[in-house]
Amino acid sequence: MRGRKPKPRHLRVIEGNPGKRALPEDGVRLPSEYAAPPDFLDEMARAAWERLVPPLVERGLFTVLDHDSIAAYCEAFSRWRKHEQSLKDAGQETFETHGRQGRMIRTRPELGIISEQIRLMTSIGSNYGFSPVARMRLKDVGQGDLFNPFDNV
Repeated sequence: MRGRKPKPRHLRVIEGNPGKRALPEDGVRLPSEYAAPPDFLDEMARAAWERLVPPLVERGLFTVLDHDSIAAYCEAFSRWRKHEQSLKDAGQETFETHGRQGRMIRTRPELGIISEQIRLMTSIGSNYGFSPVARMRLKDVGQGDLFNPFDNV
């Protein structure tokens, strides 16, 4: 979709309405309720689901329409962690090949996969306030409200 993302109504109210035109409503409000993780998620992705969904439900940011995107985020998280472990087990970020052109040093394929998963998680996470900047854009969610590091103490 081309162009800027539309600003939510609450941000328009806060920033002011210089054109003095009527502000559109934000649309249909769906109920936010917890849902069990999908069956296709592996153990690590399920753990991510259990960590992310309750705070999102509490803030009203998780509805029936969000299941697939949160599941995709959890899958990307799981894939990222598995490939990070694989890279750690390999002990180095490059490997050597020998061919017609002689000896070549190449980067491990895990690096590309890791990079793509982080990009995907950043893209999906920005819609749910998974970064400080994204949280500042959400209504009624403070910068540190979504993930409190002292919850596990």
